[in-house]
Amino acid sequence: MADPDTPHAGVPRPAQRLRHEDRREAILEAATEAFYRHGYGSAALRDIARQAGITQATVYYHFKNKEEILLTIITEFSDELFQALLSALARDADPVARLRNAIERHILFTKTHRREVKIILEDMKFLGEALNARVKEKERAIFSLYRTHLQELQRTGLIRDGDLIPTTFSLFGVINSLYHWYRPEKPLTIERIAGELADLLLNGLLRRPAAAGAPRQGGERC
Repeated sequence: MADPDTPHAGVPRPAQRLRHEDRREAILEAATEAFYRHGYGSAALRDIARQAGITQATVYYHFKNKEEILLTIITEFSDELFQALLSALARDADPVARLRNAIERHILFTKTHRREVKIILEDMKFLGEALNARVKEKERAIFSLYRTHLQELQRTGLIRDGDLIPTTFSLFGVINSLYHWYRPEKPLTIERIAGELADLLLNGLLRRPAAAGAPRQGGERC
């Protein structure tokens, strides 16, 4: 099936190929904004196409339906978050500092990807069972990343004994709650919030509280 917005049939020239990729990204950007502003249920494909500057037929060339667009937004966000956390957990020799890096990086993600966080929390319910299972698999990978690192800290005696499943869920709950109360226009910066929440979470886990002057990714101390 030829892209309706490609002027000539056949193998696209490099410039045409770039436009093809740009159109897909334009659809995802327009859909992300529409789902964030109006919710998945109220966002129409014709409006997404108009915002992206393409025809509705072109949307169907790139995606089967609106549900596949939603899935793509969520999975691409999840993949990006997973890679960011993986990098944060490998960035320091000290395992406690690595966990701090991951917590702070995750929190900063809630600012830079605020729209995607809202879409995941409010619109994932619109995915069918099979697609929802694919998203859950990615969520489990992120969950496992944290739990594996916590297990390492527990084995070395750095954090308290206990079941790490509720601990990891609690960590996720604190970070996800930011979407409901953090407002970028307020004086309290996300960098400062990241540092303070990292302190709170670490001091609740460690056998000894994290040092007051421990290095952190961003912001001043209270």
